[in-house]
Amino acid sequence: MYPVVDSAICIACDLCEKSCPGGKEIRRPEPQILGSQITDQEIRRVSSSGGVFTALAARMIRQGGVVFGTIMNESMTAETVGIFSEEGLAAIRGSKYLQSQSADAIADAADLVNKGVRVLFSGTPCQVAGLYAKLGEAHPSNLMTVDFVCHGTPSPGVFNAYIKTLEKLHNSRVVRFSFRDKRLGWKDFSTVAVFENGDVESGTQKTDPFLRGFLQNLYLRPSCHECHLRFDTLPADITIADLWGADSICPERDDDTGLSLVLLHSDAGREWFESCRELDTFPIPSAEPLKRVNPSLFGPSTPHKRRSQFFRAYAREGFSFESLNRFLAPPGRLERAIERIRRIPSAIGRRLHGRQ
Repeated sequence: MYPVVDSAICIACDLCEKSCPGGKEIRRPEPQILGSQITDQEIRRVSSSGGVFTALAARMIRQGGVVFGTIMNESMTAETVGIFSEEGLAAIRGSKYLQSQSADAIADAADLVNKGVRVLFSGTPCQVAGLYAKLGEAHPSNLMTVDFVCHGTPSPGVFNAYIKTLEKLHNSRVVRFSFRDKRLGWKDFSTVAVFENGDVESGTQKTDPFLRGFLQNLYLRPSCHECHLRFDTLPADITIADLWGADSICPERDDDTGLSLVLLHSDAGREWFESCRELDTFPIPSAEPLKRVNPSLFGPSTPHKRRSQFFRAYAREGFSFESLNRFLAPPGRLERAIERIRRIPSAIGRRLHGRQ
């Protein structure tokens, strides 16, 4: 979905531009940085990283509130919905590497907040910013927001084509799909597709075609490459992510079952997080070690250099694993040689500069 102005009914009031969070960059104080994981090993096993979101969300449910998060519905589409019970949290647990349909959920969450209902809203940073825009930039005391370090949202059309390809290969409908299964561990996470006929197909970051394309930025939404919502401009009370680099940041805790990175941006977020007693938490003194291992925390993803070529081929030929792998193939010998030649002038320049 892309926003467009309907010129036939536009009255040039500019309210859409004024309320859109896309063009606003509000810098905040540097957040408190923590590492954390839920002590319940079963919840951690079925969570994408350390299970922190479940603890945050369960507390809201226990206080009679509503939690908004993303599910994969029956049509294998990501959708943001409201959850009213702890049992319902299983559906919104775990990463969904898709742009979720969230317009109705943002409207519903704003309506509940305005009625005095306690709400925890989770989503991408831009969705959280959208909710605040809907509320008029207010930060009501009955609203808690949780976003995450976002790599970007990939094309839902490409994902739908990928699912249809899997269904054709297995002659059965996909009834469940996981983007972050831990059967091979937290660091080498897998995709897992479960089919109506009982078949199961899994792949890793190196073998699953869709996951490889997503991680290499081949088909992210164009606006994701210009996103300014990072580290000290994130809008939520609490930001969660994978604690990549745990093997060097906190090796004594790195058991490959999942560790979460937590950024606390507000006093309300700090109080909410600290009240979750089922979390085992430790401080991370500096953001510096995170810059190398989690670049999405500090800047937008760079588009794949063959992104335009891929979409031209996709429009012409449709989707196939062979076509996708063609664009994601490692560079050949000639490409590597050209790249080495291209770098020679800058290398010479650095050496000359060093001699001055």
